[in-house]
Amino acid sequence: MQELLKRYQTVAVILGCLTLPLLLLIFGKGNRQQPFAAERPVVTAIGKIQNKNDYLVGNAANFWENYIDLVHTRRENAALRQENARLREENIGLQGILQQNARLTRLVGFKQSHPLYQLEPARVIAADISPFFRVLRIRIEAQTDDIRPEMPVVSAEGVVGRIEKVNGRFCDVMLTVDPRSKIDILTQMNRSRGILTGTGDDRRYEARIAYLLRRDEVEEGEIVVTSGRAGMFPKELPVGRITAIDTKSFGLYQTVTVEPLVDFSRLEEVYIITGIYDTAPPAK
Repeated sequence: MQELLKRYQTVAVILGCLTLPLLLLIFGKGNRQQPFAAERPVVTAIGKIQNKNDYLVGNAANFWENYIDLVHTRRENAALRQENARLREENIGLQGILQQNARLTRLVGFKQSHPLYQLEPARVIAADISPFFRVLRIRIEAQTDDIRPEMPVVSAEGVVGRIEKVNGRFCDVMLTVDPRSKIDILTQMNRSRGILTGTGDDRRYEARIAYLLRRDEVEEGEIVVTSGRAGMFPKELPVGRITAIDTKSFGLYQTVTVEPLVDFSRLEEVYIITGIYDTAPPAK
């Protein structure tokens, strides 16, 4: 008998839990205002269970909704990040195009303002930053046999240097700041004459005017231009701006420092002056 009770103990407890509320419901019919004493704990227990179930179901629903919203938000954020990256790339590309157009516009302006110059376009492909040699390597845009050493190289801002070596469509350009460079120049305002030579400074692009007499009046900020003498550079091409003047109390010459007008660190396109027309060529 005890073994039988142990075997069906769980079933008996479940049946009791189900039967007791039914009996209380049957005997509790009528107009009673107060529940039986035995009914109270059962109603309380069932109420707590219902309240917890309602709380759990509500939280589960809220959790699911929040989870779905979070997933959607993550997807939207990922899409926005991709869109922002695409727009940044387009913006960078557009800025590059605008800068290139501005450079080319200035080059076209230089060509239009110097109709007598025979100009061959070229692109900068490399630079030598050695303090002893300041050289650019350029690539000529079109195949030509007209390029020779010593030909002037210019940009829209002014003189770049001169051709040093030619190898097919590739040329090495000696810059105005190279210590080997010598350019006959004039100060634009007072027309004082000297020889511009590079310093070869490894920290900055810089040149100095040699053989400028102490009595010659020059001013800081004054533009230096080519004199047209020596037959290398045409006259009145801008070269640099005077940044410092050291007039000593002795000697024949003063020391004048010049900063090039061309920003060699950002130079991308140049012209080679291959010759000068006697008269303006007919418009094409």
